[in-house]
Amino acid sequence: MRSVFLLILTTVFLFLTTVNAQDEKLTATVIGTITNQEGEPLSFANVSLDGTSIGSAADVDGNYKLVIPANKTFTIIFTYLGYKEFRKPGLKLAAGAGIRLDVAMELGEGKNVLEQDIVVVPFEKREIDALHVEKADLERIPTTDGNLTSLIKYLAPGVTAGTGGELTSQYSVRGGNYDENLVYVNDFEIYRPLLVRSGQQEGLIFPNSDMLDYLSFSSGGFKAQYGDKMASVLDVHYRRPYEFEASVGGSLLGGSVYVGGAIYKDSISKKRKVPNRFTYTLGARYKTTSYLLSSLDVKGEYVPQFVDIQGDFIYDINEKWQVEAIGHYSNSIYSLIPKESSTTTGLFNQALRLTTLFEGQEISNFENFTAGTAITFLPLGGGTDREIDTTAVVSTNLKLKLLASHYQSNENERIDIINFYKLDEIETGLGEDNFGEVIGTLAYGETHHFARNFLQANVTNVQFKGTWLYDRYEHTGVENHHWLKWGLGYKNEIIKDKLKEWRRIDSLGFTLPFDTSQVYIPDYIKTTVGLNTHRLNAYVQNTWEHKSTQHLFRMTAGVRASYWSLNQELIVSPRLQMYYTPRKYQNSIADSTKKTKDLTFKLAAGLYYQPPFYRELRDLEGNVNYNVKAQKSVHILGGIVWDFMLFKRRFKFITEGYYKHQWDLIPYDIENVRIRYYGDNLATGYVAGLDLRLNGELVEGLESWINLSFLRARESFNGVEHGVRVLNGTTIDTTWMSDAPKATDQLVIFSMYFQDDFPKAPWARLNLAFTVGTGLPFGIPENNVQFRNSYRFAAYHRIDIGASFGIWDRALHIKKKYDGNKALFKKQSKHALRSIKGIWLSFEIFNLMDVKNVASNTWIKDFSNRSYAIPNVLTSRRFNVRFKIDF
Repeated sequence: MRSVFLLILTTVFLFLTTVNAQDEKLTATVIGTITNQEGEPLSFANVSLDGTSIGSAADVDGNYKLVIPANKTFTIIFTYLGYKEFRKPGLKLAAGAGIRLDVAMELGEGKNVLEQDIVVVPFEKREIDALHVEKADLERIPTTDGNLTSLIKYLAPGVTAGTGGELTSQYSVRGGNYDENLVYVNDFEIYRPLLVRSGQQEGLIFPNSDMLDYLSFSSGGFKAQYGDKMASVLDVHYRRPYEFEASVGGSLLGGSVYVGGAIYKDSISKKRKVPNRFTYTLGARYKTTSYLLSSLDVKGEYVPQFVDIQGDFIYDINEKWQVEAIGHYSNSIYSLIPKESSTTTGLFNQALRLTTLFEGQEISNFENFTAGTAITFLPLGGGTDREIDTTAVVSTNLKLKLLASHYQSNENERIDIINFYKLDEIETGLGEDNFGEVIGTLAYGETHHFARNFLQANVTNVQFKGTWLYDRYEHTGVENHHWLKWGLGYKNEIIKDKLKEWRRIDSLGFTLPFDTSQVYIPDYIKTTVGLNTHRLNAYVQNTWEHKSTQHLFRMTAGVRASYWSLNQELIVSPRLQMYYTPRKYQNSIADSTKKTKDLTFKLAAGLYYQPPFYRELRDLEGNVNYNVKAQKSVHILGGIVWDFMLFKRRFKFITEGYYKHQWDLIPYDIENVRIRYYGDNLATGYVAGLDLRLNGELVEGLESWINLSFLRARESFNGVEHGVRVLNGTTIDTTWMSDAPKATDQLVIFSMYFQDDFPKAPWARLNLAFTVGTGLPFGIPENNVQFRNSYRFAAYHRIDIGASFGIWDRALHIKKKYDGNKALFKKQSKHALRSIKGIWLSFEIFNLMDVKNVASNTWIKDFSNRSYAIPNVLTSRRFNVRFKIDF
């Protein structure tokens, strides 16, 4: 079946490549209107390109059009008798692109130069429904693990790391769990290991921030082009360098090396930096968290070693064909020989101390391979079919792309640890002589945890995607755009899982629960599973954008369908997004005297289904259910995006409310970062919330932001009346409810990132990352269905701060010593650091307030069979030194 499907895809692709294969001249078009400062048209004003014979003249209404060479940087000149000459440098357009450039000229002599370069963003990048982040905004955020995804909880509202805290790169979005998020790198879908049970085991995830160009993140209501998940999409794009570049970084927690560059076919192509080139980006990282883990309550020998290496190679064969190859290898080894631990918890009237001695060792190994290739075909050779008349520029373009990738994960856990524990009650009376000493022992015994878990996952993915663009630019200022996208995909998943794990509890020399006829081990799991399944998916969507001087309206409508051979379920997912911006102030590009205020209204709705992968099929006892259906959710959300000026700087305020009605849910419990599913569609539920975000440059050139989220995530088991126990005096009563909290029900989440620099010393910066969230719910392991998630952890709060110092900045040196003349610097400079772009040194403090945040609980029963939840805390305060050298 797989070979037939691949043959069909290849045939379709090769057939389509014969369409519209004629050559096009590599030109672009500029249109616009020339007026004076009062908005009156300047009839027959002259327009020309500096240093060329290319020119044009405006008509009687001041409208003009100019056809220019593509992929070259020019200065466009506007002249009119009695007015100052206006120059716009740095104009560079792609082949076939069209841009509107309106100019308001000023009376008098001399020149006006608009210093800001025009950046013509391709239509597919002009998305307004996702959070867009550039690489520069991420480089200074203090982070304990060096993973790009661990920064998402600071960047986007409604995002939290859950109980994994600072040790995990995983994240929960708007009441979803870690498995409900999509991650793409250059259109390739990214996977992660399945057996990870704690943040300590996590290594380096695929996206490499050194190779990053930009990323976009959508917290929900995303388009049909993205896959079948219910929470979020992280879309990462790697950079394509124009010249050689490199960087080296290191800290107490690891290091990284990056190399990138471009190879041109000849010297002329290199000088013009045309796209006919071969580009490469290579990154290698090493991470060790021994220093960080030494602050945990469990003392012992921590030996975590995480390594990854990856590369992205893109070759432009000609103007029509492009080939990309991407590869990634990571190996995460985590070894722990625990020795002892001591944890104190409780309130002012009762304090408990759990003391534990350990024997044994834990070793886990997660080895991942990813390889992918993509072939892109532009029938018009990067140009467009174009019509130019006296009123408009119309252009169309077609892009076809075939992607194939393979992911393999080899995972194993080997655990054999015996712990000898004693639970004591501590004196809490401040006036007592024995304050802080043991006044009684509640329990003692031993626990033996044994595991030999092995899993291999192989996922082969083939996708064919097409994009057709239509752009119409009218002289009246009206623009119409259509962006039609479609795709067809096939995925083969092979899972081999061999699981053996048990836990024995001994108290007073007796195995619990006690049985005179046998040694009973309640937590015993042993399964061997082999799966070979196939998935098909397809989507089609169209984005229409209408823009005028009065308003901007954009609508994206699409539908997605998928089929899984295991449960033979076909799902169809329609999705819709709409945006409206009333444009009360439409300024010409040369008129900076007016403030622009943009207010965008957003509305989105759709059906979002999530078919199970593998982990959702396995229940708490290790049994695999092959009839589990997709989880289903209806999303409705609306919001406002407000761009405004404050303190002469741009700010953006985003507010978004959402509601998700969910059914056929597969319930789960979360312990640290380990998700344990119930293995069947047993529940319904809903998620409702409000997200607020404010970002802007409080300090010029440095972006800061604040996120605030309110969330309610509830679920109800089918046929179960949920209850919560309430203590009234000495009596425990039960209150019955129609639903119960999900394990991700975090009522309030607040995060902030702030940057500042020293006066008259822009090379020195301070940054602060702060996050706080109300406690996540949990329940008693033996009875977490009827009395589900009745308790909550303490609130999570954490402050990380850093100070960065620019030891060397080549651009600043050239500006000061050579008046910005790069050519003169290259010719005359003999500075020892002339080949280095910059050197930064950072000092960081993690968990500044030394807060004991909780990751999970250890459950202990006393002699009367009463259960106590003893918290397992995350890391305490730690200092870090980090450096980075850019070449």
